[in-house]
Amino acid sequence: MTAVPLSRTRPAWPDLPAPVRAGIEARLAAPVTAWTSHDGGYSQGLASTLRTADGPVFVKTVGPEHAFTVGMYREEARRAALLPAGVPAPRLLWSADLPSGGEDDSGDGAGGTWVALAFETVASRNPATPWVDEELQVVLDLAVAVGEHPVPDGGLPAFETELPTDRTQRLAAEAPAGLATYDPWLIARLDRLAEIELDAAAAVAGSSLVHGDLRGDNALLVAPPDGPPGATRALAVDWPNAARGAAFCDLVGMLPAVEVEGGPLPEEVLSRRPLPAGTDEDAVTAYLVALAGYFVHSSLQPPPPGIPHVRAFQRAQGEACVAWLRRLLR
Repeated sequence: MTAVPLSRTRPAWPDLPAPVRAGIEARLAAPVTAWTSHDGGYSQGLASTLRTADGPVFVKTVGPEHAFTVGMYREEARRAALLPAGVPAPRLLWSADLPSGGEDDSGDGAGGTWVALAFETVASRNPATPWVDEELQVVLDLAVAVGEHPVPDGGLPAFETELPTDRTQRLAAEAPAGLATYDPWLIARLDRLAEIELDAAAAVAGSSLVHGDLRGDNALLVAPPDGPPGATRALAVDWPNAARGAAFCDLVGMLPAVEVEGGPLPEEVLSRRPLPAGTDEDAVTAYLVALAGYFVHSSLQPPPPGIPHVRAFQRAQGEACVAWLRRLLR
């Protein structure tokens, strides 16, 4: 499988409404003199490194016409502030609501408000695709490291309440248009898979930190300043789904995307980077069924505004999940 090509370009700094740019510069306490847009990922807003006389800052911002993403950015600001100390992630510097100065185009009385988040910048890059083995190992280590951080009750939500655990059941009940384009093995076994999915919420319960959306585009490779040449570590970005759950969730959850982006099959990855000690195989299967149901069901929905390519990516991950299940449930 190969990576899904982008079908949009993010807005750049000059594309933002002037009052939004002014609001960001006021928070930066310096005018922006240069910018670099980061066009990967699956959201519609600006994602740029902004440079001022005081140095670079990574800023992401989105307008009220993308209400779902506005909600995600607000949630990311809340959850990033609750991450345990020492989590491998860039530090959130500030978040702000910024009026655009225009008409209310959100339909919710927000008055054209944009949401902006600023993070510390780190000299880094995303992993290459197709995946390079050495870089894949670093990101797998990142997934394991995230799960090694305990999360106390309260604060971050429980992952079992965040994970969609009814999509396979809905596929079985609704038989949506387009389902027949998937592997007939899936269609013939939807009822059985829906029964397994009933265990998914319990399967992902736990007391470990879960990123909830860890993939190559949400990982940054960083060269340690005191390390040997070529040595790297990885940081996780984009935390709106941060939650408290089972330690295996991020490692398992990223493997369909790894395969889609030219990496090895999940079983091959896990033969080299085993799941955390004590992981229950049936729990992994139940989680995988929930992931498959989510990706397949989502891929059959109309494309969201501004990011039509996300449906193709969900389709590819859904196919990878189904193929993995087919090998597991012979």
